[in-house]
Amino acid sequence: MPVIESSAASPRTAKGLATRARLLECARLEAIRTGGQIEIASVAEAAGVVPSLVHRYFASKAGLVSALVDEFFDRMHAQVMDVNLDDQGTWPVHERIRLERVVRFHYADPFAVVLYAQLAREPAVSRTEATRIARVVGHAAASIGRAQARGELPADVDPRLAGAAMFGAMRQVMVEALGRTPRPAEQTLCDVLWRQVAASVHLSQ
Repeated sequence: MPVIESSAASPRTAKGLATRARLLECARLEAIRTGGQIEIASVAEAAGVVPSLVHRYFASKAGLVSALVDEFFDRMHAQVMDVNLDDQGTWPVHERIRLERVVRFHYADPFAVVLYAQLAREPAVSRTEATRIARVVGHAAASIGRAQARGELPADVDPRLAGAAMFGAMRQVMVEALGRTPRPAEQTLCDVLWRQVAASVHLSQ
């Protein structure tokens, strides 16, 4: 798999971190406004800086877009994937809660539809997204493995295959739902996706 060569500089100061964050936010808003058409000059203008500063922190347009994808998945992990819900009950109980949270997260973030639809064809996006999806699948596999150890899920389930099936279904269903006007109700979407989750881990619904 090809690797994007990058000479991007990591911010070393609080001001540098704030500038990088502002550039990312401006790029995110630009992507939402234009349906994924991100230009460094426009991002720099929106942030009130010169284009060379965008190159300094992201090296290229591909680097900027990749950083946007990482930022999206970072937020999804912080708000949904990495939240410990074990105290909510057994695996089926807390993962239904997590599913509801992931649907709510995608519905609330207008960048989601840009990422999954318009930006998905960009080579930089597909490479970065593949890495991040592998992390999500690994997270799901670990959760399934722990549930199997507790006797909450059948032992014959392959955790990683099940995790891949769950995320793959979620992503495709989300692309369909986000592209509709009006969108399906969140509860309807959760019900559809939960049937896929249950089938992936051999649960009776």
